[in-house]
Amino acid sequence: MTPARPRRHGRLFWRIYLHGLLLLFLVALATAAVGWALRHSDVSERGRGATAYAASRVAELSADPARLRDELARWREAFGLDASVYGPDGALRATSVEPPLDPALAGLPPPRDHPVRLHRHGFGRAVPLADGGLLLVSGGPPSPDPLRGLAFIGAVLAALALGSFPLARSIAAPIERLTLAARALGSGDLSARARVKGRAEVGELGRAFDEMAERLERLVRGEQELLANVSHELRTPLARIRVALELAAEGDVERARRFLREIGTDLDELDRLVEDVLAAARLDLAAGGGPAWPLTRARVELDGVLAEAAARFREANPDRTLELVLPESLPEVDGDAALLRRLVANLLDNAAKYSEPPAPVTLAAAALGGGVEIEVRDRGIGIDAEDLPRVFTPFFRTDRSRARGTGGVGMGLALARRIAEAHGGTIVPESSPGVGTTMRVRLPAAPDAAAA
Repeated sequence: MTPARPRRHGRLFWRIYLHGLLLLFLVALATAAVGWALRHSDVSERGRGATAYAASRVAELSADPARLRDELARWREAFGLDASVYGPDGALRATSVEPPLDPALAGLPPPRDHPVRLHRHGFGRAVPLADGGLLLVSGGPPSPDPLRGLAFIGAVLAALALGSFPLARSIAAPIERLTLAARALGSGDLSARARVKGRAEVGELGRAFDEMAERLERLVRGEQELLANVSHELRTPLARIRVALELAAEGDVERARRFLREIGTDLDELDRLVEDVLAAARLDLAAGGGPAWPLTRARVELDGVLAEAAARFREANPDRTLELVLPESLPEVDGDAALLRRLVANLLDNAAKYSEPPAPVTLAAAALGGGVEIEVRDRGIGIDAEDLPRVFTPFFRTDRSRARGTGGVGMGLALARRIAEAHGGTIVPESSPGVGTTMRVRLPAAPDAAAA
């Protein structure tokens, strides 16, 4: 199930979007301020350096208008300065630009050299001459209309605002999807997934969330299946107890006694089932950093453990053939004899459940590479390749086992692996559908036993 689509524009989206717009506005404002300052400074510095020279040259050439015009033309070529010279009466003497520079000073020269705003030529400088005339100097081409500059900046901001909209959306949408999926999962929707795409950190977070949700769904489904299977396992002995009580109440003691014997066998199986569930839970808790499982560590002779497990199997399955392939002696291991016996017993019981008489079950062991290898083989229904990696998952049962209606809740192999790992060992399955299954357990030998 895909989680509900997030709101079109959530709070996170607007925070990202407005923050981006604010940054763009500040950048544009700073750029305009720096540009104006640099332009004004450039005009001021260039004018101040040139006007002192210009005023002295104009004073020398004021009597010769032709030479004065030539001098102004050279300024334009050499320095990029436009200039116009006015007499004391406001009449134009010479100019290097058309139309002439005109600050609209009404023929009144300023008392000293200072910047002025020149009509259609931006900023320049007005320099009073010794004879009462006026020199106007412009630092470059006409400056643009400030309103046009502001309009250009506004257009740029609008374009950036539109362009940043999908960017802000691409950042906010995955996080909003994760939030909705987390809320849906927390409310009990186990199928909720974020399905966030991408290779960046947010994409990795989305995939990690979906993987976690997948594992959580499998765990909860498994626990639900456990309850269903335990209920099924309890139904038969409870029904037999009810029948036995009814027969005893009717006075049929002999029939009631036969039911009670069967009930004893069922209760033994249920007691073992409860022990498997509790043992697996405690071993999982210890592996996750919880209280350690109270292993009774000691030197264990596997010959005796295997013999006891084989005897228990034959007693519980008198119609089955158990083939033993055991050496005269095996290296000792350091571990808990009761748990190791349960490991082998669970593997044997699992082999019996998923194979039919007269097909035998084989228990083999051998010393191998500083340790011990134990094999339990059956010639039963086998396990499909896609199910093989999951056979040690708690509460998991393959479709083949369900179709056969076998008992159990899927805890036997899960507990067997936890016991092997608690002893520093491993368990590896090999299986082919219709051929059979082999469970291979490897345990390290006790230190001095391995050396021997």
